[in-house]
Amino acid sequence: MWQKLIDIIQTLVEIYAQLFVLNEKKRKAVLDIDMHTLEGLIKEEQAIINSIITAEQTRKNILKTMAVNNSPINEHSNVKNLLHFCPQEYKDSFLKVNNDLSASVQKVSSISEANKLLMQGALTAVNMNINSLAGIKADPGYGKNGTQNFSPHEKNFELKI
Repeated sequence: MWQKLIDIIQTLVEIYAQLFVLNEKKRKAVLDIDMHTLEGLIKEEQAIINSIITAEQTRKNILKTMAVNNSPINEHSNVKNLLHFCPQEYKDSFLKVNNDLSASVQKVSSISEANKLLMQGALTAVNMNINSLAGIKADPGYGKNGTQNFSPHEKNFELKI
């Protein structure tokens, strides 16, 4: 079972590497304001996320199977706890794939956060252009019902009597 656990964690590392590459492409699409490419990348991203969910479910099932023979192990066991029960022959590779997974997740989190900031900046720039063209103020966000908030923009500041 330990080798199966190591293999599924290695699969997760590979999937996160794909997600990182996709996020690099997403960053380029945002910077180029290429909405067609961005739309396709978002669909790809969803497929990769579904793969992560499937692999995570497999990992949890392996842990459940391992828990039958070792009650302190459960589907929520962390690496530190699992390392106590890991046979010596698997410890090095188990620790390595977990370290690789942590690094991969950290890289994806960092680039995803940077992409989020870029997209927010792009949305703000678009809204500023809309504001200047339409003479109204469009807030950079959307309301709870999915509609954008608009407010009239007073162009003439002189008091009329």
